[in-house]
Amino acid sequence: MIQEVEKQPKVALCRKCRGTGIERDPHTGEEWVCDQCGGTGRVTVSAKITYDIRPYKPTTVKQ
Repeated sequence: MIQEVEKQPKVALCRKCRGTGIERDPHTGEEWVCDQCGGTGRVTVSAKITYDIRPYKPTTVKQ
């Protein structure tokens, strides 16, 4: 059975900058605005998921 699910958009913390809105270079310390969230620290997330659900049919193992 194939089932498609669509998740409605929701606001979430930006994973790229961890919600700070700023990215840092760990070597130089240089900072810039996160290009994923535009400096807000938040993003809108939505998803389309396809589930493929099948009965489990174990194979018999002969010894």
